[in-house]
Amino acid sequence: MTRPRAWMLALAAAASAGAGPGAAAPPSPPPDAVRRTLGDVFERPEFQPREARGGGALFKALRDFFEWLGGLRAGAPVLFWVLLLGCVGALVLLVALIVWQVGRALGSGTEARRAEAETRRRGLAADHRGEAGRLAAAGEYAEAVRHLFLSLIYRLDESGRVGLNKAYTNHEYLELLGDRLPSPGSLKIIVDTLDDCWYGQRACRAEQYQTCLAVYEQHASS
Repeated sequence: MTRPRAWMLALAAAASAGAGPGAAAPPSPPPDAVRRTLGDVFERPEFQPREARGGGALFKALRDFFEWLGGLRAGAPVLFWVLLLGCVGALVLLVALIVWQVGRALGSGTEARRAEAETRRRGLAADHRGEAGRLAAAGEYAEAVRHLFLSLIYRLDESGRVGLNKAYTNHEYLELLGDRLPSPGSLKIIVDTLDDCWYGQRACRAEQYQTCLAVYEQHASS
């Protein structure tokens, strides 16, 4: 072994002996120095928050606004209650407006449906009267008398003298109209003709149809 190499080995052994278990640890820095060092580190640009842009700016503005509201009750209680009662009042007015608009819309829809039903009902009376004339011209007098009766019931329903109910029989209509027509006995002529010719399936003569038509004209124009 050469002398320079032996000298290097001795130097390494001395360094290893000095770093052994019995060697003293380096002294810790004081707390104030640590805090100052950390403060200097966090003051660097890479640790600073970036400028809020776009949606971040809006979020920051909203956050500041709600933070202001949160401290308003303690900082300015009068303003807090004014704002709170104003918001409650605005909410009540908004709900009332919505209810009014919905009610108006439903009411308008109901009136429109009622008017449409009234128009359709009046049209039915005219339709049945026209069908009666067409059938009479074709010689189908029993069917024609039936349409005369239906047209008359629709017309009486329009005037409010009887409520239209498809479940009623002809005789039930006759009983309902007993004291609501100027000559209720004449309406029985149409009902009896229907019983004999429509339900009894007997032949209906032109003279019978003309008699029923006269009764129809009498009550339809009254």
